[in-house]
Amino acid sequence: MKELFAITLLSVFVGQMAAEAGEAKAYPNAPRELIGKYGNSPVQCQSYHRKSDNLTSISATSYEFCGGSMCGADIVSHQKLKDGYILKLKGPGNPSGWRKKVKVLDNGVIEVTSLTKPGPPETLARCTKADAIAGIGLRPDEEPTANKSLSSVFAAYYALAVPGKCAGVGANTQAAEAIIAAGRASWTEFLRNGPNWQHATPEGIADDVAREKADAEYAVRADAAEIGAFCSEVLGAFGDGGRVAPNLLKDPRGKT
Repeated sequence: MKELFAITLLSVFVGQMAAEAGEAKAYPNAPRELIGKYGNSPVQCQSYHRKSDNLTSISATSYEFCGGSMCGADIVSHQKLKDGYILKLKGPGNPSGWRKKVKVLDNGVIEVTSLTKPGPPETLARCTKADAIAGIGLRPDEEPTANKSLSSVFAAYYALAVPGKCAGVGANTQAAEAIIAAGRASWTEFLRNGPNWQHATPEGIADDVAREKADAEYAVRADAAEIGAFCSEVLGAFGDGGRVAPNLLKDPRGKT
């Protein structure tokens, strides 16, 4: 009986050692569970599919936290922990590498802590299709600023581009053009009265407005590709009582 008990204890001990060794084993790249784009707030996740700054993106092979060349790293390997993972990273700014602990708090919610540089952990949530929908008609860098003139210009050009992706949806061109004209005038006044007054030239203003137009047209294409029910969801932003700019789009079912 004593021998049997000793064998049982030895088996348990060996099993525990094997489990701990298994947790310490390094596997190439990132675990599938962590792959996605993450933000620390709903605003940060808005339009996650068409932004690179102010967002954390984890792929099978990379960890990105902004759009610059020094803002990302290769994921060399990962180790499994009981409550998450340790990622081994290597990037242009630190070729010798560093490590991050990623604790899985809930489905799609993680806590990231640097094991190389001391600092508080950051809690992030995986961005979802609801975040993409919430960003319809908005610039991806939308933040509180002293002036919203170009935001309205972007939104109006966005609405004008929607019919090109949604058959039957009509744009209120006259209203959109009025918003663009008002936004252009407001932006001009803002520049003239601010520290960047020297940029308030007709050519400079025209370039700013043209850039908003190009960005808005790209945003419509990107949103239509990411959001399955885009042609329905976009009416929530620009249709009757729309949250971004109401009544700029006409519902093909007869509503405005």
